Amino acid sequence: MPWGARTTPEDLSTYSFTRTAGVLALALLMLACSPIRPGMVKPLSYAYPPAADSPAAQRLGPRLPAERGNSSFRLVPLGVDAFALRAVSAEIATRSLDLQYYIWHDDMTGKLLAYEVLKAADRGVRVRFLMDDMDARSKTGQLSVLDSHPNIEVRLFNPYITRGGWIRSSVEFALRGSRLNRRMHNKAWLVDSRVALIGGRNVGDEYFDASGELNFEDLDLVVVGELVDDASEQFDRYWNNEWSIPIAFVRNVPKPKPGDLDQMRERLALNWANAQGSPFLQRASDSLLMESILAGQTTSIVTSRARLLVDDPRKVDPDIETEELESGVREGLVAALHDSDQEVNLISPYFVPGDNGSKGLLLLEKEGVEVSVLTNSLAASDVAAVHSGYIRYRKPLLEGGVDLYEMKLNHHAEPGDTERRRRLGLGSSKASLHTKAAIFDDRRVFVGSFNLDPRSAWANSEMGVLIESEELARQLDRVYRTSIAPQRSYQVQLDDDGKLAWVDQVGDQPRIQKREPDASLFRRMLTTILSWLPIEPLL
Repeated sequence: MPWGARTTPEDLSTYSFTRTAGVLALALLMLACSPIRPGMVKPLSYAYPPAADSPAAQRLGPRLPAERGNSSFRLVPLGVDAFALRAVSAEIATRSLDLQYYIWHDDMTGKLLAYEVLKAADRGVRVRFLMDDMDARSKTGQLSVLDSHPNIEVRLFNPYITRGGWIRSSVEFALRGSRLNRRMHNKAWLVDSRVALIGGRNVGDEYFDASGELNFEDLDLVVVGELVDDASEQFDRYWNNEWSIPIAFVRNVPKPKPGDLDQMRERLALNWANAQGSPFLQRASDSLLMESILAGQTTSIVTSRARLLVDDPRKVDPDIETEELESGVREGLVAALHDSDQEVNLISPYFVPGDNGSKGLLLLEKEGVEVSVLTNSLAASDVAAVHSGYIRYRKPLLEGGVDLYEMKLNHHAEPGDTERRRRLGLGSSKASLHTKAAIFDDRRVFVGSFNLDPRSAWANSEMGVLIESEELARQLDRVYRTSIAPQRSYQVQLDDDGKLAWVDQVGDQPRIQKREPDASLFRRMLTTILSWLPIEPLL
């Protein structure tokens, strides 16, 4: 139908029929299609044995005692340090990089780290890159070009058939939603089978405090030692799983053309050159953490009492019964909760405990365990729907003695702060909590990718590390206490009438608010309406 032509009822009828027929044809085609191209060859591959002489292990971890089972752990709360660690470790990798991510943005920091990975491959380092297809769909052309490098292999976890377009995507989700709703949320950066970065961070400007719009407060662990073997083993299980598909055999992914890899190398090198001298890279090069590491001044905690918690990759298969799966992150955290007898501090950006989780926390309180939770305020949350699943549990938890804190959106804000942060190479003062962590009885800590919500519990695959260490618990407690301070978070309380109140501090003065702070009327109304819908299992 030409633009501007007069439309008749017959035209509309024909157009409607054609569109409906097209959608039905697409649906039938999808039912008959697999996301995998025919003729797939998928060789099994495994982590290299730990490099005997690894610069990454020598620089990023202390010399470990001779006893088997020891590992060292270092918390990385600052985004710029997390970026610097990834960049430096890729730069000094000698044998292998195994990278497993839910999100890898094509922004400044994403391109800078991709440049370091590509340079490592050019040196002969083997790179295995496993990425969930939820985010990869918009980047498959670039990932396909990377895969054309002889030392890089890219696999996509649980791929879609369609690569874009809201109509096609909606039809596919309607037909395959039970499978597509389940994603690989694991995050791991493994160097030479000797060093691991494990935690909640994806790759992108907002995870490294480099975004001008909003940044995530997050947490990583640098791990060196025996536990890296377990991290490498879990990577292999996911890499060789039937849901991990070599990108060359994913349907509708464009094949790279001759010269594409050279052009990518030139683009990434130009991006790297343009970033030199930028405030962010200057701040990364001045990282106090990297300075202490390179000077051999380690504050790593060495212990043999640590365990990698990781979900069975079959968890994302809707046809597999929960009883058939190996114990994973949820089971490990539930056991740690039950084993606590004094205090539990939980950090989760998305907090939807459900009826059972809420009852469990209230039972701990009845048994004399002090429970506190830090999550996002409505204004700071990047997913309002998740907040709608949380709000129904606030009052019962508060009545039962649980302490609730909600992080502010703009907790760095001071007069002139925006300009000061810009000069220092800092990102936006607006922040959202993204840390997934816990402290049990001041002696045990968890850091990982697991949110306290139904999606992490039942749909997505997750991973993390559970460590027995009083010193590490003290370090994480300092991070926690800083985050729940009244300048950075609201404490949610019940007033004398039993209604919710948000208490914080502005300057030296306490402040009490009686509705969701800093959130617009529309956002508050949307969250309330969503809370009436039966969508909690999807959150």
